[in-house]
Amino acid sequence: MKSDVAFSSANNGAIAGLMPVRGILGTVVSGLGKRVVSGEWQSGEALPTEAALMEELGVGRSVVREAIRILNAKGLVRSRQMEGTTVLPRSSWRLLDPDLIHWRMEAADRNALLRDLLRVRLVLEPGVAWTATMSGSPAAKARIHAAFQTKLAVLSEASSPEAQREHFIEHDLEFHRAFLAAVGSEILEQLFSVIEATLSLMFDVQMQARGSTTTLVNMEETNELHQNVYDAFAAGDADGAEAAMRRLIQHAIEDATKGFSLQD
Repeated sequence: MKSDVAFSSANNGAIAGLMPVRGILGTVVSGLGKRVVSGEWQSGEALPTEAALMEELGVGRSVVREAIRILNAKGLVRSRQMEGTTVLPRSSWRLLDPDLIHWRMEAADRNALLRDLLRVRLVLEPGVAWTATMSGSPAAKARIHAAFQTKLAVLSEASSPEAQREHFIEHDLEFHRAFLAAVGSEILEQLFSVIEATLSLMFDVQMQARGSTTTLVNMEETNELHQNVYDAFAAGDADGAEAAMRRLIQHAIEDATKGFSLQD
């Protein structure tokens, strides 16, 4: 069994996993967590007994008990005397816990997670664009200006097609990150930090839908949509920035939906 598995990284911010766990315990927690979120055990179903898990995983009783305690803290399971450990309904799961996000990405739940994330973006980001345009500080607005100019510069940079595509995604993330930072909400910024790796994957799916699998192709429409957001922001048109961001996210949903169908 590998002993170098680590999760709940400290750089995930205040909404990170409840504690950093490494070694054998980290491996057991991660393995059991993925099995729960993948649906191997359904809501209300009991996990194998403590003794059975010890035998299956080749670990001691203390490791199994601590792993179950951590999964309980993440809202995945509940342990009771005489009843054993049962899986809780999804409504109880700590869905913003980075470990759960990571496990869902690895446990055949990726597309459902990305669809959910797109719905969150459609609700939040138009309002973010409005607020950033209306009340962002000069420094925050300067960051948005810089992010957009850097994003444009990627299109003419002298690098390999693969690197250019990777840089495009990185600077697209920074463009959205800069708008969120301009709102001045620590909660929003930490939410973004938790889901950022997932956003990167979602952008990749959207680009694949446009035929951009290893290089930047057919990006004219998405570039125009970003340009519209930026132009309204730069003009101080908060309503226009909000509407442009809504159109941008709606097109992202269309692209992602097409990307999912190509993967099925």
